[in-house]
Amino acid sequence: MKLDIKSFLPDGQASDQEAVRTALKKAIESAVHLHAAMAPRTLAESAATALRAELAALGYDDEETLQFAFDTLICAVQRPKEKEIERLIAEIDRLKRHLHTEEEELRRALRELFTGIETTAQALPEPERTAWIEALENTELEHVEGLGILEETLEAALINALEEAEAVEKSIREVVRHIVHKALGEGLLGAARIRAILNATLTKAAELAEATPTRADAIIQGTVYGINDALIATVRQLKEQLRFAPDEIKNTQVANWQELIRMLSRSDELYREIIDGVAAKSSPFIREKLQNASDILGDQFAELKRISHETIDVAKEKLANLAKEAAIRGAELKTQLAEEARKLGTKAWKKAMEMAEAYKQKKEKE
Repeated sequence: MKLDIKSFLPDGQASDQEAVRTALKKAIESAVHLHAAMAPRTLAESAATALRAELAALGYDDEETLQFAFDTLICAVQRPKEKEIERLIAEIDRLKRHLHTEEEELRRALRELFTGIETTAQALPEPERTAWIEALENTELEHVEGLGILEETLEAALINALEEAEAVEKSIREVVRHIVHKALGEGLLGAARIRAILNATLTKAAELAEATPTRADAIIQGTVYGINDALIATVRQLKEQLRFAPDEIKNTQVANWQELIRMLSRSDELYREIIDGVAAKSSPFIREKLQNASDILGDQFAELKRISHETIDVAKEKLANLAKEAAIRGAELKTQLAEEARKLGTKAWKKAMEMAEAYKQKKEKE
């Protein structure tokens, strides 16, 4: 690499230190721009070699000038990256705002859909109206997460269980199992989504237990057990879907097979981490009850782990089958393309021969 600092000096003069620095800066920036594809280490070595020779020739190889040169080199390499980072940050912010808007639009659309169905149902005669309303309520429960009302639904259900049920813990366990299972089944399973739903459920239960200390044990234990029941039911349902559903449904249930397998391999640990996380943010009173409930789950965690590992086996089998099918389709496509190419090649050869023959006949006539 040549920096050619002299070419950037007015009339090639090197007597003015400021002029030399200006020329040095322009030379380095030009070299960095010209060799943008070069690896940073290689660029630095080449620039350093050129600097040593050219600055010595100009009589400016002192420490101060060298430091200026090094700073200039680093800034010249760093500046485009910083601009790209700024652009990406701005793009991330824009995407976040767009995502928020789209989520709100989706929730609004869902609410309007349910309102429209309910309006139609209310105008129906009995017993048809009752059947419609029950079906609508069950459907709404499956979309509480998408509607953005998971926490509100949980809070209302937990309070209702406290006020109306005789066996509070059993009632809370059942209602939590039902709501969480419906929420988990609404979209693709993944660790982040499961964590968000479970964390929201446990946090809401912890808040209610804090406000109702005499029923705290029943609320916490019912919720912890209910969530575990929901996880077992969800994983078992996934296992059956993966085993028996058509391929296109399997693919809609699983966005990332490897992520699914990793998540299932530690489903019980994931749940314990979520409980510990909520406990850490709770008062000592609630923290102790959450940890006790987690400790006494015992066999229930074993059941979650067992069904998770069974589902992993099914997922791995499906993953292998998908890979095999993809390989077969790839081979078939390759054969098909080769056959098409052969046909086109033959046609092209025949066409070339026809053109050659026509040209020959034309020449003979001439």
